Amino acid sequence: MAVKKGFGPEFLEAGSRLYRAEYAAVSVVIIAYISWRWLFLGGVSILLTVFWVLFPDLVAFIPIGLASKQGQWPKWGAYLYDAVHNVVSWAVVLVGAWAIFRAPSWPLFGWLLHITVDRTLGYGLRKLPEKF
Repeated sequence: MAVKKGFGPEFLEAGSRLYRAEYAAVSVVIIAYISWRWLFLGGVSILLTVFWVLFPDLVAFIPIGLASKQGQWPKWGAYLYDAVHNVVSWAVVLVGAWAIFRAPSWPLFGWLLHITVDRTLGYGLRKLPEKF
């Protein structure tokens, strides 16, 4: 079902099949590129790439789990989760690493892969609390 917001045509919901298929296609492209680069060009550490695939959940869920009480997320939990599960944060880190090391850090694409697979499976950003 589409969402009507203001002027113009309705927006497609983030859980729609088309939206999820787009993220699935991006995930396949990332996997193919990382694999191709690892096999033929080098510059990709599979262990480091796997670390970056796991990074968003480690950074978000370990502190959230330690601070949660009786199955309730802390108020800041959604902010932390969203900070490491969005493409903007990934892009800032990628550009920063590129500027520092004067070359792209290909294993960082594991982090982007995590985000695109989450969206493919229907996991989006968290709903922020009304009052913090």
